[in-house]
Amino acid sequence: MIPVVDLRRADAAAALREACSELGFFAVAGHGVDPALVGEVAARSRAFFDLTEAEKRRFAEPATTPGVPVYRPLRSERLGATGHGEAAAEPKESLDWGPSLDGVAWPPGLEVPYRRYLAEMHRLARSLRGLIARALGHDDDWFEDRFDEESSSLRVINYPEPRAATAGAPLRAGAHRDYGFLTLLRSDDAPGGLEIQAPSGEWLPVRPPRDAYVCNIGDLLAEWTGWASTLHRVAAPPPDAAAGSRRQSLVFFHNPADAESRAYILEKAAAAFGSG
Repeated sequence: MIPVVDLRRADAAAALREACSELGFFAVAGHGVDPALVGEVAARSRAFFDLTEAEKRRFAEPATTPGVPVYRPLRSERLGATGHGEAAAEPKESLDWGPSLDGVAWPPGLEVPYRRYLAEMHRLARSLRGLIARALGHDDDWFEDRFDEESSSLRVINYPEPRAATAGAPLRAGAHRDYGFLTLLRSDDAPGGLEIQAPSGEWLPVRPPRDAYVCNIGDLLAEWTGWASTLHRVAAPPPDAAAGSRRQSLVFFHNPADAESRAYILEKAAAAFGSG
């Protein structure tokens, strides 16, 4: 099990510093996010992914404004192309959501819960920014001038059961490091899940406590701090567990707003989508 950082504890900053120095991954407990909201976002997202391909592709046109909703069909992304493995197209689909939403046509039933959920993610991210600052020996507001609420985004990822369109892929998502500041993740408990690479090179499954978030730091924060940005991937389910292995993840990518940081992140992200 990955280390647990409980935000209700006085030693949370020390626990975070130890986890980030050694592994770069930890579980966040005591976060205060309403389980009912998580469940609503998950259920409505699942209903979107259950639509026909034609219905979903109405939202797959290239976005003219950064961060607006965009549906990415199966095999649109190749995370291994970022330099850490095979650049195979991955058997997953996703819906991205971020800032600049006014006037954007949205899939029915998603906008209100997504707005509420994104607000909760920003609240939690502010707490974690302060905790990271304290772990580095600074005041809580050390990072604040680098952030606003327009530079982070939500991605909901659907990993279907292996069938004709997705069978044969050795991984659901290739080995990669995240590019930005930090990532917050909630996932279904289903076969074929997140794995991280231990210092020994062994791939270890990530099994957080119930209702906890998985948090990992990205390359940008690793460069700022010297902490570990760790390779991770999403494993395919074993053949005897393929039935019932559909998996959905809610991923919040929390990134700085300054131009230099955004350019750094976009350059890295381009490799994952540029091969599709």
